[in-house]
Amino acid sequence: MSVTQKLALEPQPGTAPEVPRPVDSAPVKGGVVARLECRLKAWLAEQPLQRKFVWVVALVSNAVLFTAVAIFFACDLLSEVARLRASGAALGRVIAANCRTSLTYGYRQSAAAMFESFANHPTVVGAALYQADGAIFAQSARLKKVLAIKIPADMAGGASMSLGSIRYVEPVMENGKRLGTLIIESDMGSIYRRMEFYGIASIVVLIAASLFGHRLTSRLSGIIVKPVMELSSVAGAVAETGDYGLRAAKFGDDEVGQLVDRFNTMLGEIQKRDEAISEAQLDLETKVMERTSELHHRMVEGKRNEELIRENENRYRNLFENNPMPMFVMDLESLNFVAVNNAAIKHYGYSQEEFLRLSLPSITTGADYSAVIRAFRSNAKSFNAGEWKHIPKQGGNIEVELTAHAIMFSGKVAKIVLANDVTARNAAQRQLVELHRKLMETSRQAGMAEVATGVLHNVGNVLNSVNVSATVLADSVKKTKAGSLKRVVDLLEANRADLSLFFAPGGKGQMLPGYLATLNDQIAVEQEARLSELAQLTKNIAHIKDIVAMQQSYAKVTGVLENHSPHVLLDEAIQLSAAENGRARVEVEWTCPSDMAEVMIDRHKVMQILVNLITNARQATTEQPDGKRLISISAKDTGGMVRISVRDNGCGIPSENLTRIFNHGFTTKKDGHGFGLHSAANAAKEMGGGLFAESAGAGCGAAFHLDMPIRSVTSTTPSE
Repeated sequence: MSVTQKLALEPQPGTAPEVPRPVDSAPVKGGVVARLECRLKAWLAEQPLQRKFVWVVALVSNAVLFTAVAIFFACDLLSEVARLRASGAALGRVIAANCRTSLTYGYRQSAAAMFESFANHPTVVGAALYQADGAIFAQSARLKKVLAIKIPADMAGGASMSLGSIRYVEPVMENGKRLGTLIIESDMGSIYRRMEFYGIASIVVLIAASLFGHRLTSRLSGIIVKPVMELSSVAGAVAETGDYGLRAAKFGDDEVGQLVDRFNTMLGEIQKRDEAISEAQLDLETKVMERTSELHHRMVEGKRNEELIRENENRYRNLFENNPMPMFVMDLESLNFVAVNNAAIKHYGYSQEEFLRLSLPSITTGADYSAVIRAFRSNAKSFNAGEWKHIPKQGGNIEVELTAHAIMFSGKVAKIVLANDVTARNAAQRQLVELHRKLMETSRQAGMAEVATGVLHNVGNVLNSVNVSATVLADSVKKTKAGSLKRVVDLLEANRADLSLFFAPGGKGQMLPGYLATLNDQIAVEQEARLSELAQLTKNIAHIKDIVAMQQSYAKVTGVLENHSPHVLLDEAIQLSAAENGRARVEVEWTCPSDMAEVMIDRHKVMQILVNLITNARQATTEQPDGKRLISISAKDTGGMVRISVRDNGCGIPSENLTRIFNHGFTTKKDGHGFGLHSAANAAKEMGGGLFAESAGAGCGAAFHLDMPIRSVTSTTPSE
């Protein structure tokens, strides 16, 4: 909203704002109550606030009191009627039982005498006993009302109420047979008299309560009305004088008090705005002059824009005609060409007149007419219609990619189509597919070479252990104590002539048994160590055979997945590497619960991975001094996976190499080939697990984590 509009809407100082009053000229709907409510609103609208408040409170309280009295009056009336009906029904049942004998034996006088007792009854005004055929049998002559002398023979029993009386009909039965009918009629005059008394009392109570309430409301209404009237007087003074410095007095912290606070705050804000408006008015006049000048400049620019539009139309027409890409404008319904550019004429070979006699389906091949119609009768403003084959004038086929846009042409909606010739591109793609096929074949052969490289790497790791075991055996043979037996033989041979003297007490022969016992113990220790090394050597050779056998069956199966204990796998891998770890003076610490869940893996692949990780960890610690080379191995359940971690305190891994170390051919060792970790990561992934590394950086050690899936399934046998 502009400043001028704000000034027009706000009241000016010294003038009272006109408050529009609602005009309700529509007919009132909803009956008498709605019309009374409408008239009450119209009458109260002109009344002072205090009188309006008093009348509203009086009307509400009187309405509530009248409703309560009416409910009480109705409840009392219903209870009296119910009581009268219950007493009449009980009396009828008693009299009917007493009349059975009279009807059976025809004792009219006995029945009439029984009815005489009703003369003193306060409510009974008539009684009669009828025979089974409906004729009257006996009736009291002392009662006020004489009943009919004939009734229907099958008249139903029960009570019926009229305006002034209640009639009770009671059949007289004997052994399931109807002997007659008893009718008793009671007067409701006592109830009416009671209701008349309560009605007069209720009117007196209503008048007294209304007068008292009106008096009390008039006296106490000032508590609520006075603050509002005070606020109204201040508002009127502000409206008449335009003095926004006036403030209303506050009488409490209720809603009216909050309204006074807000009213005073509003007056303060209006006072500030009044000052701001004066400043804004001057500013507005300045801006109006500036705006007038700006509009003048825009009118001048508008004329220039019209010239630019005409120039742009000519430019766009030239752009269509001279665009290097073939373009058509075709009718939306028939797809007939209505305009073509020069590039289309040159590319397709048709003249402009020939083009205007053709349609898009007529130059399309490889698709029927209906398919072309469905593709291009789209409601989209712009869409890619895909690739099609077109027939140029010179013959053959060209492959084009069509893009359509909705435009207005000669006052009608049309489609402009851009035809991008993709014949050469598609031919190149087909050639690319063939090259890709050949590349995949080459990659497969390269993969076979990579498998062979992995076999050599894994076998090389195991051969290192074999070499260590063979070296230990050779050193043990060189340093054997068995050569000392030759000294014993030479000594015995030298004393063969006098053996009795040689073994005599005090002779040298007495020391020979002890020496032989010691020599026997030493030879036994040597034999045990050699057998241990031979067992380790046999196990390594068996591992080499397993590697070779597994790689020989690689073309048939990827390996046998079986359930294995992580504790057993770790123990075996550490034993395979124990000899080299001992020679390198590397301490190995490992922890793995023996009851850890089994993993479903290819045992030989896991052994290759673990031996490879332990070998790398040992080589990483070579720069550490003796006694401080440490490898820590642990296993834990991570939920669905068992993670085996191999940590070392060696040279560490730079952060930029943490992912590159698993690439084929990448290595940081002088004599490395970059095959071990690559093949290990691939093997872990094939088994459904993973292999990843972590390190804080160079010189901070490293850790490799092998994840293996926990799945208990039946072992599978490789198919032949």
